[in-house]
Amino acid sequence: MEGKVFSARDAAELFPPRAADAHKGTFGYIALIGGSIRYSGAVRLANLAACAMRSGAGVTRLCAPESLCMAIVPQILESTLFPLSDREGELLFRENEFREALKGTRSVAFGMGIGHTEETEKAVRFLLRSYEGTLILDADGLNALAALGPALLREAAGRILLTPHLGEFSRLSGLSVPEIQADPAAAAEAFAKEHRVTVLLKGPVTTVTDGAETLRTDRGCPGMATAGSGDVLSGILAAVAGANPAASLVRIGATGAWVNGRAGELAQAEHGDVSMIASDTAAQVEQAIREIRQAV
Repeated sequence: MEGKVFSARDAAELFPPRAADAHKGTFGYIALIGGSIRYSGAVRLANLAACAMRSGAGVTRLCAPESLCMAIVPQILESTLFPLSDREGELLFRENEFREALKGTRSVAFGMGIGHTEETEKAVRFLLRSYEGTLILDADGLNALAALGPALLREAAGRILLTPHLGEFSRLSGLSVPEIQADPAAAAEAFAKEHRVTVLLKGPVTTVTDGAETLRTDRGCPGMATAGSGDVLSGILAAVAGANPAASLVRIGATGAWVNGRAGELAQAEHGDVSMIASDTAAQVEQAIREIRQAV
């Protein structure tokens, strides 16, 4: 099943007009968990897409290793900061901290720049078995899952959205990259159906599927081939999921991918395909959502 090409008009379903009596709780608390001493910028980029509420979340809780927090503080305006235990900039998993960080949230994105360690694997195991909201696994969250084995997905307490690129999906699925490239939709559909998750497989055309419904987004550009583009997407996805808890994960994934891809196109138009960086994409999220609203 190749899947329908998702449009701005389709995405508008998840950005409806807001009621006059709405408040921040209406649109959800979300958490973004990531960062390490080597990759401290990654979770900040995800936060940049969501913390200013550009993608629709009511409140964003940024969770990062404590020793990085002083560097992150200047970036924090609308969102809240939750320090996590660490050793020399690397996460130390503490179940009580995670339970507190996740309390009251509708969605959480985990893995952006967090590094692949045994502690990361402990965190992924806990999140899958305990978190009842929407869990978005990206980057080292996916690498940890591949090491633990995708069979763990069958134990998930909540809804799971995986956001791999080809290499990450190869490690998860056991398929080679050429095998995946031969029919990306079929590979993603088979994995999603077997493990009862939703897969957002990144590429020139992004495929989003739960094994029963498949959507494709063709927004994006070569300038997005730069560090941090996936981190921005994770922030957008967490916000859209938090604001739309009743929507299907396939629709949430396709909407987030459309917003991210269109924002990237706008960034490339301004900065060029060589010079644009991921924060340029994040800065265009607002305009991408304006275009979605105007498509109705």
